[in-house]
Amino acid sequence: MSQTVPGNGPAFRDVVRNRNYMLLWLGQTVSQLGDALTIVALPLLIYSMTQSVTSMTLTFVIESVPWIFIGPFAGVLVDRMNRRTVLIGVDLLRAVCVAMIFFSTSVGFIYVLCFLTQTLAAIFAPARSAVIPELIERELYVKAIGLSQSSFQTVQIVGPFLATGVIALFGGPRASFLADTVTFLVAVSLTLMIQFPKQAEKAAPTQRPSFFKSFGEGASYLFGHKVLRYVTMINLLKGITQSVVLTSSVLYCKTQLQMSAESSDRLYSVVVAALAIGIILGTTIISSMDKKIDRRFLIIGGLMFQGLTFLSIQFHPGPILLVGLYGLSGFFASGALTPVSACYAESTPNEVRGRVYSVVNSLIRVALAVGYFAAGMIGERFGALTLLTCGGLLLVLATPLLTVVLRGFSALSPKQPPLPQAPTASAK
Repeated sequence: MSQTVPGNGPAFRDVVRNRNYMLLWLGQTVSQLGDALTIVALPLLIYSMTQSVTSMTLTFVIESVPWIFIGPFAGVLVDRMNRRTVLIGVDLLRAVCVAMIFFSTSVGFIYVLCFLTQTLAAIFAPARSAVIPELIERELYVKAIGLSQSSFQTVQIVGPFLATGVIALFGGPRASFLADTVTFLVAVSLTLMIQFPKQAEKAAPTQRPSFFKSFGEGASYLFGHKVLRYVTMINLLKGITQSVVLTSSVLYCKTQLQMSAESSDRLYSVVVAALAIGIILGTTIISSMDKKIDRRFLIIGGLMFQGLTFLSIQFHPGPILLVGLYGLSGFFASGALTPVSACYAESTPNEVRGRVYSVVNSLIRVALAVGYFAAGMIGERFGALTLLTCGGLLLVLATPLLTVVLRGFSALSPKQPPLPQAPTASAK
């Protein structure tokens, strides 16, 4: 591992010098680019096969199910197994599933493959999150997480454009699945090059605790820790608001600006790109100044200011100003990305980390589903502006309310006590 220079704060070069972390980061960035291809290509493939909007949207419902019902228990598996084995094995299986979509001519079979792929993704996510603190020093968490957030948002910009090129070049969406398969294999190759530290030996009881008991220990730790409890509720608020805002953004571009269908589609893609660019800019600044800016200001202030940007759309901005407002909202949203992720990494012991992350991932998926369901009803009946108002008010009002009720200001105090002992099977 890299070492920081005594007397100086950690810098991005310290992260870049960490060979193991950079191999993991590079592999996952390539894999995320492949995921972006599939996200664009899958609904197009289903629609071309069925000519049914219902069949297309059913794909997203099926993909959410594993994260909600299987995701919470995935961390139990992650905490029981060698995480290197999980990362490699899951990526290989995902490569097989995605490749089979390329060859499949049955919509029903594609639904099954989508379910299996997302089940594997729900296992992979807590394993990846849990292994990062094993590869990099504690003082570099924020820098490493900031790098991952920036690259992820960059992929969100580049991915759709790349998918459009692949689809145009090969005359349809199927080739995107082969490209995604290749990215999984690249990620596996890079993971094989990582030198994972030997996991600390733990005193094993004569009989393993039950699967559900292990899961319960992870959930209990999450909700029993004041920092984790607060940032998890912040994450759920973000998930609900994200669903509302993305739905209202489509409606606004389609119905409020009197543009053609083609022009409104282009505007929506630019709006989403502006949001991602704002997040990249904010994340970069936060990661470079994490020791100088209070996380409480970043999280609480960032979400409330983001809410105000959505409320300002009530003044009917034109397309150019609308893009600027979304870029600004992404900049403010970054305040609750890297700092929140750092709180999870710093506040969760290694032996329970996989279970904690899997519970969080599942809860966020539930929040997204609830948000989309509510946004559909509100948007259908009251329109885009009302929906944007709901999203803005939710951030402006619910953020300080959660902070007061959960004592978030004191929970995020810079002076934090050492990590408490995680629950074990032998504890009484």
